[in-house]
Amino acid sequence: MQSSKSSHKASGINHTAATKTAAVKKVPAAKKPAVKAVKAAAPAAVIKAPATKKPDVKAVKAAAPAAVIKAPAAKKPAVKRKHVIFKVRTKPGSKVYLAGDFNDWNHLEKELSDHDGNGFYQVAVALEYGTYEYKFHINDAWCVDPENPNFRPNAMGTLNSVIIVE
Repeated sequence: MQSSKSSHKASGINHTAATKTAAVKKVPAAKKPAVKAVKAAAPAAVIKAPATKKPDVKAVKAAAPAAVIKAPAAKKPAVKRKHVIFKVRTKPGSKVYLAGDFNDWNHLEKELSDHDGNGFYQVAVALEYGTYEYKFHINDAWCVDPENPNFRPNAMGTLNSVIIVE
């Protein structure tokens, strides 16, 4: 028998050549992508933030921009008001009140007084500039102002006196 070397030679196979041809070239394995690179390339909706606890209110307020934090309330500009005298003649000794949209139609809030006892009742009311509807409430009956020709129909099917304060 011949040695193994000679049998390889006889078969025409060169051991060194066979090893080289059969050797597989190793390609470097693909690296896992870096997390930062994936996050940068991924749309924001896909990236999940880690679960967090409820935010600390003090910390949020401290980190809030100055525009979000309420500034002290600025002083309101002075509202222009005018004293308006409402007056009506009726029987002396009557109970006379004034009600209107300026006092939410409270018919017991503004009582008119008759200082001389002669049936001439009046009250002064400070009103902002604008248009107001009103009525007198005399002895439990609603009455328009007989001295004021300006009036409007109301939801009750009657009329309200109208005054414009300028």
